[in-house]
Amino acid sequence: MDTQIDFTTYTLDELYSSAKVIDRERFPERAKEIDELIKTREAQELTQNTDSKIVGEQASRGDRLVAAIIDGLIGIAFTVPLIMYIGFDSLMQPTLGLSLFFLGFGVFGVLVLHGYLVYHRGQTIGKYCMSIRIENLDGTQASFTTIYFKRMLPMQLLSLAPSVGQFIVGFVNPAFIFGKDKRCLHDHIAGTKVSNI
Repeated sequence: MDTQIDFTTYTLDELYSSAKVIDRERFPERAKEIDELIKTREAQELTQNTDSKIVGEQASRGDRLVAAIIDGLIGIAFTVPLIMYIGFDSLMQPTLGLSLFFLGFGVFGVLVLHGYLVYHRGQTIGKYCMSIRIENLDGTQASFTTIYFKRMLPMQLLSLAPSVGQFIVGFVNPAFIFGKDKRCLHDHIAGTKVSNI
């Protein structure tokens, strides 16, 4: 007597196992059903992994990279007119006064471009576009003070130090994201993380 098996209740791993051991010549219909269920389940898992973001989970490295690129491009567009006005020659060996001026301009730029979103939503423009935000480690939205004075400003100040500071800001800081907790150096300094919203 041929008993009916409900393969729809099987997990994907159980379906893989069944596909390996089933006698395909004796049970061609069952084998076909198993193969079709495997294709369907694989497609569902792929869709879930690429399309859905779970609110509150840490943002993916890819989303953070895209957000940083967006913010970087906006920052460049904001700064280029000033650099063209001052001239590239002045930047080759900047004076202390020019370095401090650029620090002030950087602070001004962050406040103008991102201040509203940072204050109200814990986001920069790039993070807003990617639906992610800066949070405290307990999952609450980080305050403007935490985001700017603990997270952004230390990196801006560090970037003023020739060579070593710029190396830390440009390479060491983002390299931390490849750690298990997916947090950059500035996240560790500020006690923050970046999560999906």
